[in-house]
Amino acid sequence: MPGRPRLLPTPSPDQLDLDTIVDIATGLAAADGLWRPHVDHDPVSRTSVRLVATPVYEVWLLGWSPGQRVELHDHGGANAAFVVVDGELDELTLGASGLRSRHLGTGDVGTVASGAIHDVVNRGTVEATSLHVYADPLRTMTFYDDHGTATFTEVVEEVPAIISSAVTGRALHPAARR
Repeated sequence: MPGRPRLLPTPSPDQLDLDTIVDIATGLAAADGLWRPHVDHDPVSRTSVRLVATPVYEVWLLGWSPGQRVELHDHGGANAAFVVVDGELDELTLGASGLRSRHLGTGDVGTVASGAIHDVVNRGTVEATSLHVYADPLRTMTFYDDHGTATFTEVVEEVPAIISSAVTGRALHPAARR
């Protein structure tokens, strides 16, 4: 990996794996009555709504106007999965060989393993919307230049979630259906 070594928070022992959070993300994407009323887009800045908060994972709904992006970042030790529910997005991943780009259309899923550095951008001409699941819940994001050198770390503000009860959160977990 280019740049300096990074010290990431130690994941909790019960951190969900990528397959499980993909199940959560795709299951919630199909439950559009839950999230669709909260979709918002702003031409100035990316919008975000914290939909679900549990001690083990959280779900954010993001609205992307054309040209909006995050910049290269990590998830502070959290695994992540996201589903494009409307429009199209591009994901850029920084690896040892440089930046790799992947185009994601409606229904496509992206995964971000703990410690990976990536960016998401709306390069299109129409709005896009995506659902993001983080396990453990997202607490910090470190941002990087194109060479993988950390430039700053941001603390993620813990805002109230639309669904935050432990009972409801467990009901939404894919294992509850088994």
